Amino acid sequence: MCRLYLLFTLLSALWITCSSAIQLFAAHSDGYLSTLSLKGCGNASTLSVTSTTAACADNPSSLNLDFPNRVLYCLDRGRSNATEGSLNSFAIGADGTLVRIARVSAPFSGVTADYFDAKSGVRGYVTASYNKSAMASYILGANGSLTEPLQILLPTINQTGPVPLRQDRSYLHHVVLDPTNRFLLVADLGGDKIRVYKYDQNDIAPLEEISPLITDAGAGPRHAAFWKSENDDIFLFFNGELSQKVYSYRVEYKDGGLSWTKVYEHAAISDDLPATKAPTSEIAISPDGRFVVVSNRDVSFRESPIFQSGPTDTLSTFSIHGNGTLSLVQLVPSGGWSPRQCSFNKAGDMLAVGHQNNNTVVIWKRNVESGKIVREEDGGRIGEVKVSGAVVFSMWDE
Repeated sequence: MCRLYLLFTLLSALWITCSSAIQLFAAHSDGYLSTLSLKGCGNASTLSVTSTTAACADNPSSLNLDFPNRVLYCLDRGRSNATEGSLNSFAIGADGTLVRIARVSAPFSGVTADYFDAKSGVRGYVTASYNKSAMASYILGANGSLTEPLQILLPTINQTGPVPLRQDRSYLHHVVLDPTNRFLLVADLGGDKIRVYKYDQNDIAPLEEISPLITDAGAGPRHAAFWKSENDDIFLFFNGELSQKVYSYRVEYKDGGLSWTKVYEHAAISDDLPATKAPTSEIAISPDGRFVVVSNRDVSFRESPIFQSGPTDTLSTFSIHGNGTLSLVQLVPSGGWSPRQCSFNKAGDMLAVGHQNNNTVVIWKRNVESGKIVREEDGGRIGEVKVSGAVVFSMWDE
């Protein structure tokens, strides 16, 4: 009887895991946010759109989720003829529908943002804009309430970088908080630097810029992520969109700021691909901290020497060593064209990839132990949905 009960319990748990719907959100640049649902089990899974809203304004670009309070923040970059974008908050309904709570102004061309809790308990939010090279700081209110920006910064550079078409001025592309919760880092693709800011622990603003990380010339840092070793050594990984490499720097805290020691660099795909011709886009660290995934636009980029040489662009997986170095584990198809962004679920056994050029979100199964993405021929492509516009951000509702 006990054995039968145990077997029934295990089968029931498996059925719940396979049958319960998993929710995601996707921002696409035609002006819509979509709520997605992944249902089923393994090869029998289906990914579908359950609701859409146009309430994030014309050109949604970045999402942040406050899961406990069921609030989704959407940064809108504005259209090419606009003078500003907007920051929007949404209440998440029980069925996944999104209802806008508030909207305030944001600098034009906002592409990324992050929120964080200061020691005082105040919740801050900082955006970064690409074309206009602007930053804005906010304090987020309770229940999704918003106020206009506290401060807007317009970073500049002193000289054009080695890639003139992309480095004629500052181009900001990512905001990330450091592990001590004291510093904000902003990747500046145009300036070949990762800018560092201190913020007021009580009022968020004013942000104060301090000494940056100066990258290799022509690297074009796009996105970054912190990582801590078992020995508590702290490293920063970032992808150079222009150099098409992944970089590792050891981080130390000195004199009220951060100091950097370059540890390692590795081609995202191959040193045989000329710089700027097969740009990287996203970098993400697995939840267990053992692997890094980088998305590449190697086959869809028109100037690439391997343009349209395969059915999809690619994803590179690297294992992380305790000294901050990396080893390439796998190069696999992303499942679409121009994988602008990707994200792990909390368990790390699935990866959602948003494709900009063919408007799809693809869900891949991962082997958590090996770090490898399971290939399509082995049943790894467990969900795909096509939406109405270019997917620029997809995230798990977790």
